[in-house]
Amino acid sequence: MSTTAPASKKRRISAKAASRLATLDPAGTVFAEYTALAIQHGAVNLGQGFPTLPVADFISKAAVKAASTNGLLHQYTRSEGHPKLVQALAAFYGPRLGRAIDPLTEIITTVGATEAIYSTIQAFVDPGDEVILMQPFYDSYPASITLAGGKPVIVSLRPTAAAAAAASGSAKVRSSDWKLDFAELRKAITPKTKMIMINNPHNPLGKIFTREELETVARIATEHDLLVIADEVYETLAYSDSVSEFIKFASLPGMYERTITLGSIGKAFGITGWKIGWVIAPPELTRSVWLVHQFVPFAITTPLQEAVAESLTQASSPSSTYFADTAAEYEALRDLLYNGLAAVGFKPMNPDGGYFVIADVSQVRKERGITGDFSRFLTTDVGVTSIPVSAFYSKPDQASVAHLVRFAFCKDRKTIEAALERLNKYFKA
Repeated sequence: MSTTAPASKKRRISAKAASRLATLDPAGTVFAEYTALAIQHGAVNLGQGFPTLPVADFISKAAVKAASTNGLLHQYTRSEGHPKLVQALAAFYGPRLGRAIDPLTEIITTVGATEAIYSTIQAFVDPGDEVILMQPFYDSYPASITLAGGKPVIVSLRPTAAAAAAASGSAKVRSSDWKLDFAELRKAITPKTKMIMINNPHNPLGKIFTREELETVARIATEHDLLVIADEVYETLAYSDSVSEFIKFASLPGMYERTITLGSIGKAFGITGWKIGWVIAPPELTRSVWLVHQFVPFAITTPLQEAVAESLTQASSPSSTYFADTAAEYEALRDLLYNGLAAVGFKPMNPDGGYFVIADVSQVRKERGITGDFSRFLTTDVGVTSIPVSAFYSKPDQASVAHLVRFAFCKDRKTIEAALERLNKYFKA
């Protein structure tokens, strides 16, 4: 049987649109595209990383309480961040960064981590500046850079020779087997380089960088006087079999002064629709980000910031096991998906953290004669949505990863089991 995935429809933008939009896909982000496709075909959506697990009662109750309160909680709050939330974030991160954090000068709350990325890039990147990205990368990174007139410079995380051999055999492949060539990183730096971006735990790989890897990036940043954006939105989801503990980049010696740390409550609490993120950095760096932020949203939703403040304080109290329990729950869901994908002939990679499992589908493509976009085929013909890993690569490199797809396991067990049932029905028939 030869099966070809249907092509996507092309969308147009106005002829009067700014020329810088030429770097963006008129179809929108890959997540919007595949979520719409999943809805159209009634597919089980394991593509976009939005959780379907129940939200903890104490979080929902905090939101209801804040929204039910008459008065200033329904009005603009402080532009830099709701006072109660920045105080809670300072208390949460101070011990993790090994220093006291001034809540009023070192934290900005944002419309999710995506606005944090955008506002930070706009604050520091001039036209012609270069920003080093580690490929694969979250698609918001290059978009934000090019909209600022900057240039993304790509260095690649690649599987080691041992990992490549394991992928063709029966051994388990791990996200930690993907490594950065630091000689390649050094070679990528020019007089125009302004910053390095690092995502840890990594999306889409699920890799948690080791202390040695982070310290090497730190040395290179110091040698060349570079800023570092540390996107750490998945920091609370490091799993028990990870090869390394999670280490905050800004906690390394000398790194706080040059690091802009990004975070998000959407991933920590499984409430991505709340869209509350933050920037943590020294005062002069956060002030630079705020100069942009004040003209993007000005301030973010007050009652939800209040609710996050109360929830974060409760979840991080000495008596709470919320973060440990949540990580254990997600690890069990990861294992369910990993084992199910392996059972139908995919070659999944075991992530150390985050929301996602990447699978190599080379063998099933060959056996079934499937050509074209495999994730599109899965959605339209099998009824299960994934995301092509090529969406996390620059265009010249996309063909090299056409055999890799990303599945989200931040779903309730029933949803994952429904997806695996459809995969079994098609690929084991």
